[in-house]
Amino acid sequence: MGVPFPDIDPYEVLLVEKSATPIEIKRAYKRLCLKYHPDKLQQNQSEPEVDQDFFAKVQFSYSILSDGVRRQRYDQTGNLAEFDMDEEDGFNWKEYFDSLNDKITIDMIQEDKVKYQNSEEEKQDIISNFIYYEGDFLKLFELIPHLEFTEEEEARAFKIIESELPDIEESLDLQTLKSWEKYKKSRKTKVRQMLKKLAKEAKEAEELEKMIKDKGKRKLRNESDLGALIRSRQANRLDDLINTLETKYVDKKGSKRGRAEVDDDEFERIQRDMLKNKKKV
Repeated sequence: MGVPFPDIDPYEVLLVEKSATPIEIKRAYKRLCLKYHPDKLQQNQSEPEVDQDFFAKVQFSYSILSDGVRRQRYDQTGNLAEFDMDEEDGFNWKEYFDSLNDKITIDMIQEDKVKYQNSEEEKQDIISNFIYYEGDFLKLFELIPHLEFTEEEEARAFKIIESELPDIEESLDLQTLKSWEKYKKSRKTKVRQMLKKLAKEAKEAEELEKMIKDKGKRKLRNESDLGALIRSRQANRLDDLINTLETKYVDKKGSKRGRAEVDDDEFERIQRDMLKNKKKV
């Protein structure tokens, strides 16, 4: 088969910049895969409806950008139609998509985390991004899969850099070394600041969630109060109407006139007025 999605921009699909590093592309791909896998969407009914082909587009985009040769060719031409030539190399897109049938589950995510952390792959990802971002250590926690900022994880990533640094120090530029030395000198402060920032964000998220729930409760309560208010006004209006009628049909001595004293036309008009007012409230 030819190229399945010749008109898409793989960078836009994966939500990455054209300058994205391989690890950024890989991280974006994993995130989208875990979120938009068809089996995952079926499990999560609250997820907004998305393009049925979106998962396939994610897979296709990653197959382009994760391959150095394909990515370079796309960057040069900006045209995916050129990839029809891949069929000459024996690459079959249909077989490729048909093979993507793994179910994404919480257990699978945890399993991936266990396999990835402390692996050679993770170590190389940490080192390559440390070099690419010129020693910006905290940037690693935004990029490395499953690496979340805690005191324990910070210490683990720090140890990896320290242990690998002697082997790569000669190849590092001055800016990278300066950034690393600066972080080491202010490490305790940086860790404390980051933990405070994360705690603040967690508190704000908790307060926002509580506010949303309270807003929902207030809405229900307000709707109940509104109903009571409407019923009260209905009763008051009917009472006012009855009082008006009683006043109108009370003689000067204070005794009420009997209904027989009201002619039929007047009585029917009064009934129509009462029904009309009842419908308005």
